[in-house]
Amino acid sequence: MAETPGSSNDNNVSADSSSLWPDLEHGTIAFLLDARDEHEVRLLRDWVYARQPESDSLPSHSFITLPRGRADNLLDTMPAEGDAVWMQPLRIAWLPSARTPFGKARRRWLAKHRPERVAYIVGDGAWLGELRDRLAGSDDFITDDELSEFVASQALIALERSERSVRGARYKVPRILPSDVFANAHFRNLLANFAQQRDRTTDDVNEQAARYLREMAATQTPFTIEAMNALYRSACHSHHDAKINVDQAQLERVAETIGSRPVVFLISHKSMLDTMALSLVLFDANLPLPLTFGGINLNKPGLGAFARRAGIIFLRRSFQDNEIYKATFRRYIDYLIEKRFSLLWALEGTRSRTGKLLPPRFGLFNYVVESILRTKLYDVTFIPVSVAYDQITEVEDYSIEQRGQRKKPEGITWPLRFLRRGRSRGQIHLRFGKDLTIRELVEPPELEAGIDDRQKQILVATLAFEVAVRMNAATPITATAIVTMILLAGGNRAQSLTEIQGLARAGAALIRHRHLEIVGRSNFRDADAILGTLAQLNRTGIVTYLDEGTERLYAISPDQHLNAAYYRNTAIHYFILDAFVEIALLDAATESGVQREVFFARTNEFRELFKFEFYFPRRANYQAEIESRVRDRFDDWERTTPSAFKEVKPLVAHGVLRSFVDAYRVVASVLVAAGADAVDDKGDFLSRCLKTGKQELLQGRVFSAESISKTLYETGWKLAAYRGLLAANQEDARRDLLDEFRRINGRLDEILAITLARAV
Repeated sequence: MAETPGSSNDNNVSADSSSLWPDLEHGTIAFLLDARDEHEVRLLRDWVYARQPESDSLPSHSFITLPRGRADNLLDTMPAEGDAVWMQPLRIAWLPSARTPFGKARRRWLAKHRPERVAYIVGDGAWLGELRDRLAGSDDFITDDELSEFVASQALIALERSERSVRGARYKVPRILPSDVFANAHFRNLLANFAQQRDRTTDDVNEQAARYLREMAATQTPFTIEAMNALYRSACHSHHDAKINVDQAQLERVAETIGSRPVVFLISHKSMLDTMALSLVLFDANLPLPLTFGGINLNKPGLGAFARRAGIIFLRRSFQDNEIYKATFRRYIDYLIEKRFSLLWALEGTRSRTGKLLPPRFGLFNYVVESILRTKLYDVTFIPVSVAYDQITEVEDYSIEQRGQRKKPEGITWPLRFLRRGRSRGQIHLRFGKDLTIRELVEPPELEAGIDDRQKQILVATLAFEVAVRMNAATPITATAIVTMILLAGGNRAQSLTEIQGLARAGAALIRHRHLEIVGRSNFRDADAILGTLAQLNRTGIVTYLDEGTERLYAISPDQHLNAAYYRNTAIHYFILDAFVEIALLDAATESGVQREVFFARTNEFRELFKFEFYFPRRANYQAEIESRVRDRFDDWERTTPSAFKEVKPLVAHGVLRSFVDAYRVVASVLVAAGADAVDDKGDFLSRCLKTGKQELLQGRVFSAESISKTLYETGWKLAAYRGLLAANQEDARRDLLDEFRRINGRLDEILAITLARAV
């Protein structure tokens, strides 16, 4: 229990309170009070006096309230003892409970009626002379203003460190001190140069930079951390199981890393719940919460202030032409990394509309890597975070966008609407990938010598790619992904439980053979596990039951193919090379030439065709990985024949690649229809692809509605642009691309036929 002033219980004290009154032969004590108001000042003074030593006279002492802004005049209030002043930082922490508001009236009530909620924080003390020497270093002269600022900042750091021993590590919050940010000589000189170039005063430019800092800087508080995570918990639990599925061994490794070095979390972005789920996992594990980058569009009156205090860094969408803003942001990132605070952003920048991991955005990578190189803190550790869902709430919104329609804007009322969607969508699964630092990508001598801009660009791209690959490798395969893959692979054909279970068991055997992780109801030997997943998909309208025959059949519901494909796509990165192997083997077995050479030539071509859709092994490792996959599944593969496919289970190419091949074939056909004309209006081109795709679906020339996707057509546009097919007079090359995708589709039909023959 904590105590009221004058009592003797020290349970809510962060350090040995006997150190408050050291036995001084000379000098004096300055109690540095970090207090919000006079009420806290009185509580602290009374508490200090309640612990005074039993002697006739007290050591000489004074109470100094730390200023909330600049501390230029702090030394003016010090006792006239020179450097022989013992600096003792103190503050009060108001411990949270189920009811958390801590206004001034509330704090007064707590101090009187709930003293167990009052914690007295004692920071490590130091002599003023020691602090002066620490600040001065090799400099011969420091000003009183500089020393005042340093004393105040060191007191706050000591208090925050001690407060975490009472509250827990989850309450490690960055006390952003503008004076610390602006204390950097290079930053001050940069602002002075901007002022000179723009014929403005230095004070004017400094004030502009300070406004930018106030706009972007996150200022977490224990109260807002508690309140925001309560909201996060409500949001997650309104749609998913109460317990987030997390690998405890991975979490323990993350805790160890956070305790020893600065951390950058990079998270997959499938739902608005992604960062909420990570925050809850860290909060419940009593780990510090990262500061999260968010768009300035979220900085609405009321909501913006709350979000900033919950750890959101508000960032303008575009500021490349604003040199003062850019310089302030760079300095702020340096400050956070120097202070070893964790950062978080979504690797892809935006939510994936297809379920696959999108290409990484390099913007924030650039700034953080530059900061690492400037500060030489090469132990900054990047941790990939993958969040997988049995099902997600926003999947229908994604389908609307893929159909080329406009979804309803989320707006400021989105959180309330989200909380009202109370349908259960299974569990959230969170996994941490293998971490990395830039030391793994750049040799130490190169780092110490310094890298130029071109090397930095390569480093940023390589780092982002490695994070993405490790994020994909950490993603668990859900039972939902397996079942939707099986149903979609059959097109519009309904399937029985026996068929689905047989294919699911074969797929699970391959997954476990490769030591991959399946989550959810994954014991496919048990028919109830399959039925449970089908029932969950039926409740959300994705799967329909057909009971007109002698046994129940299952199929993807009309207009639900894109939704089902979303879940299927969360796992297909594990099987994309298998799909290439299957098609290339059929080509090698039926085409002229040396079978091995044809096989590798085809797999290399597939890599180029789908380079904008998937993450592949580096070129130096690609052939070895392909050969490993083919040896794993096909005996005597260099002399295989089409009949060998009948013995291999499962075959996956038709389930993995069909929608992409169909979509790209539509893109190629629209290009061919343009004749010799250049294609330069992307919006019009995508509109024609959507219309062509819908028509071909009605004609039965498109396998499934899941390929009628604006997102897939956009990637096809990228491929066409990369190959120069958007320019005029490219008729032959466009026709060749169309023929290529028609040919691949023929191979997928063959593989599907083999799979169906087994079900008879």
